Amino acid sequence: MITIKEIAAEAGVSLGTVDRVLHNRGRVSQETIALVRRIAEENGYVTNQLGRRLRKNQQFRFGVLLPDLGSAKHAFWNQIINGVEEARKELESLQIEIIYSTFDTMADESFLNAGKKLLSNGVDAYIVAPIVAEGMRSLVKLFPDIPFAFVDSSLPDIKPMWNFAQDPIAAGKTGARLMSMMYPAFARVAALPIPKTISNSTETRADSFCASYSEEHPNVPIRKFYGIEIEEVIDDLIDFSSGEGITGVFVVSAQAASLCRILEERGISDRFRIIGFDLSDENREVLRNGKIGAIIGQRPQAQGHDAITTIYNHFVLQHDAEKILSAPIDIYIKENIPESSHWL
Repeated sequence: MITIKEIAAEAGVSLGTVDRVLHNRGRVSQETIALVRRIAEENGYVTNQLGRRLRKNQQFRFGVLLPDLGSAKHAFWNQIINGVEEARKELESLQIEIIYSTFDTMADESFLNAGKKLLSNGVDAYIVAPIVAEGMRSLVKLFPDIPFAFVDSSLPDIKPMWNFAQDPIAAGKTGARLMSMMYPAFARVAALPIPKTISNSTETRADSFCASYSEEHPNVPIRKFYGIEIEEVIDDLIDFSSGEGITGVFVVSAQAASLCRILEERGISDRFRIIGFDLSDENREVLRNGKIGAIIGQRPQAQGHDAITTIYNHFVLQHDAEKILSAPIDIYIKENIPESSHWL
């Protein structure tokens, strides 16, 4: 039997539009009504009476727990929020509410306080970037009955109901393979910046990259640089790169454009070849200009969008999709940069 999500995909409309057609409410064009009803009838769709009753009698509230944009400083979290807001617009005619709570990645207690505030507000489920490991463990103990979805990263000892985070080990291996394909061969290789104060996928990504590259190139010196921002590690990176030959750099967070800017300011960009992570607007620009070789993406906008729509399907439509939906590992070069944020 076809689902409402499959009807929406086949008809090329949103979930909210399909819902309005099937339950005779809201303004929808006659052409769209006919199309949706035809697809539903031909595929044996049966209206979920329980879902209708739930929608009629109860408003669902979904939470979003992400880093504060001011403290994170990078566009990645904005892209997740864009996806959440895209889903909100699709479902705007339905009885759901989305509320946000944010935390400072530089303060451990900030995560737990933000989580408590959010989950004490009567949310039915929430999506969370679990980059503060101890805070996430404490939050699960305090609110064990509220289901949640991971975005951006995962924790091996905590099992969410849904997981949309990319596999960091596979991402690191992909970076190593791309680095191995670049020419000329590198005299030395680095991975940076790797934060020590918070727990997320960047260190796992860097470890996987270094192990994979070293396996193929055992004689090439390789080093990881620890810090939150590029500025914290740039001098050590430059010292490491001194001497003959080109240094390959894998930027494991969304700061490739920042690295390019600093190297250009110092007049030494020709000593480096860079692979970045996450297709932010800034990274898109340096990739388009040929200042970096490639970007690995993890579709943050899709993570935010799909997390909300999957939770909606679970509660309101009583429909469960796959629960482990790892984000794909996208590879961008200057020739295939997507123009629309829809594909992010």
